[in-house]
Amino acid sequence: MSAVDDFQNTGGGPAGTAGRPDGPRRRPARGFRAFAARRPVTAFLVVALPLGWALLAVPALTFHGVLPGGEIPSEPFALALTLLVMLPTALWVVSVTDGRAGVRALLARAVRWRFGLGWWAVVVLGMPVTSVAVGAGLGRFVGTGDLAGALVDALVFVLVAVVVINLWEETVWAGFVQTRLEPRYGLLPAALLTALGFAAIHLPMLFATDLTASSVLVGIGVLLIAAVVLRLLIGMVLGATAGSVLAVAVLHATWNASQSEGQLVDTLLSGGQPVLEAVLAVTLLAVAAALVLRPRPGPVGPHGEESDTHHGRASATS
Repeated sequence: MSAVDDFQNTGGGPAGTAGRPDGPRRRPARGFRAFAARRPVTAFLVVALPLGWALLAVPALTFHGVLPGGEIPSEPFALALTLLVMLPTALWVVSVTDGRAGVRALLARAVRWRFGLGWWAVVVLGMPVTSVAVGAGLGRFVGTGDLAGALVDALVFVLVAVVVINLWEETVWAGFVQTRLEPRYGLLPAALLTALGFAAIHLPMLFATDLTASSVLVGIGVLLIAAVVLRLLIGMVLGATAGSVLAVAVLHATWNASQSEGQLVDTLLSGGQPVLEAVLAVTLLAVAAALVLRPRPGPVGPHGEESDTHHGRASATS
């Protein structure tokens, strides 16, 4: 975990509240609480990874007959991991480092909807439109016979996904982990480190199917590549939307709708899970966002973070 030995609190709450205790002065933290104060992201991973692996291993173990139950869906276990393990752990760590003000600042970003219409178009339409365009460019047939029905189904899927899981998942990974790492390591390293944690916790889901050595290696490779590129795009969207977790939650949901079997892009491209198309699409979007958001000279904060006028990032970094 040495590569993820993140910095101590550098401003997780509203401007001017970093490191300021809420109310009366508290006694110095001890034990794991003290460790969380020094290494917030590492402390989160120490708790979330083993519990996540234990939860997400259940569908794989039942699929292969190690546990009774046969083939069971992994989605309820992923939801339990997000709502019962990752989110409470992240909020607890933020409360240790930044107090109640830091927790409020983080949760406020989950409902931050005031950002440009252009970026709303990017997070809502960017993935599905680009994925379909990539599929057409690769020679796949684009069927529009039931376009209205497919769009309604996709809208319902995205809305439910955002409210039920993606908003809280991205509160953890984008709002807490990635935003904390970026001021110290920079956009690309922070995206890479966050992607490693994100991919690692999802690894057991790759085993809930028939396996070969090659299929496992390919699955891990695709997961890592997709996670890195998606996290890079998410980092840029965070910077362009004043740190809106809502924006990246919608982006995450449209990513899922673009690469999952039976969802919008799969329907429009007449079947065949469009993972390649989605990975190429998110790569193109990341390149386009990087060109649009090319850094401009601006002041640099005391911890190496860029000012709001330079990068568009909100001052809260919880």
